[in-house]
Amino acid sequence: MQERARPRHSLKHSGQLIRSVKVKPPPKSVTIAGRNLPVSPVLDALFMFMSERHLMHTRRMAGQPAPWTNDPILAAHSFTNVFRVYDRVTQFVLCRVVRAGDPALEESCFRVILFRMFNRIETWELLEAHFGTLTWQGFDIDAYEEVLLAEQERTAIYGAVYIIPSPKLGARTCASNQLRLIQMMMEEGLPRRLKKLHHLKDAHGLISMFPSMGDFTALQVLLDLNMLPHFKYSEDEWVALGPGSIQCIRKIFGPGVIGCEDEALRYLHSTQYTHFSRLCIAPDCLPRLCDTRRPGVSMVDLEHALCECEKYSRTRFPDIVGKRKNASRPVFVAKTAPLTAELPAHWLQTAPRQRALTRPPPFETDDKGGVYEVSHIVAQKADNRRSRYLVRWVGYGPDDDTWQSEADLQEGAAEVLRDWQSMRVSLQAKVEKFLAMGDTYQRPKNHR
Repeated sequence: MQERARPRHSLKHSGQLIRSVKVKPPPKSVTIAGRNLPVSPVLDALFMFMSERHLMHTRRMAGQPAPWTNDPILAAHSFTNVFRVYDRVTQFVLCRVVRAGDPALEESCFRVILFRMFNRIETWELLEAHFGTLTWQGFDIDAYEEVLLAEQERTAIYGAVYIIPSPKLGARTCASNQLRLIQMMMEEGLPRRLKKLHHLKDAHGLISMFPSMGDFTALQVLLDLNMLPHFKYSEDEWVALGPGSIQCIRKIFGPGVIGCEDEALRYLHSTQYTHFSRLCIAPDCLPRLCDTRRPGVSMVDLEHALCECEKYSRTRFPDIVGKRKNASRPVFVAKTAPLTAELPAHWLQTAPRQRALTRPPPFETDDKGGVYEVSHIVAQKADNRRSRYLVRWVGYGPDDDTWQSEADLQEGAAEVLRDWQSMRVSLQAKVEKFLAMGDTYQRPKNHR
């Protein structure tokens, strides 16, 4: 057995003096999805970044004076929190959007979707100033459109972090089309449909069916909805990778990881404690959401941190070139408004156990192998102009989903296919109805 390394030196960390053993180097290569991939210094930077960035947050919350870090990059530039829920705008969503107003499923979902469609605190406050409490019951596209377009003549109505692309729904302005998208989501019963689902992956597939909702933007809306007490999707079993996190994964493992980035994220998530320990990051310096959660990051928060670490790496490792070369980040300026670190009440409870999987054997076999029962379709994509469907199997979980052709489903799961396609037909009919309206929204006769 190899002798344990003895303490070499002391260093400042977490605002207190701790003992440190010799940091072990990262592995030269790892095997992911059957591929042997080299490891760059960005791997260690990721775990050091997550620890130090979260410590900055805890030091500020504890009232410690600046500077909150000795890392010159973190001290000089703005990076979002490791835990997305602690970001300033998400805290606003939780405290002023989720917790305010009617807690009913449809009303609370409407408020969250409305906020993220523009993603700007000032825009939300503008709408409140004109309409009071914002409700689905009182939603009036024409009135909202008038206020937003008038404001856009004077200043921005969209947040700077990201913007949900405007769908093509017949109106001449982005804001008008996005208001129509909200109307479509609510009329198609999106909140009720989401309530019936048990997995983040399934909910993401449903939201992604709506016009202009890509993988990243659908995930952001869904994560905000998951702060509502109506939903309890696990954020530790699946996540949709955004462009920033994909770039960081490629910086860590090189071009050989292209095509298996999801597996690479799972590797980073499952080995996070090994890397924290190897880097001699003390247990009390691990990022931790709250006392009822285990230290460390969920898959959702790891994806979030990867995106920020990619920006950090542009300055730290300028020779490891990614898709974006510009290393500049906004200069960090501490805001005068007090920080908050609120969490949804149901997050403070012990995490519910995941649904038990029976993983039944095939109910029959044929020349091609076992035959299993299809539960439902999770997502759809076009491959060489042919649709392929991501399928969930009865008794199995999201990790066991497989892509199947339309012909496969027509042969063995025609009813499941019809249910999925009927939803798409309904959405397309709604799109065509909006397009036929042109720039003037026409209320139905039975409009509320």
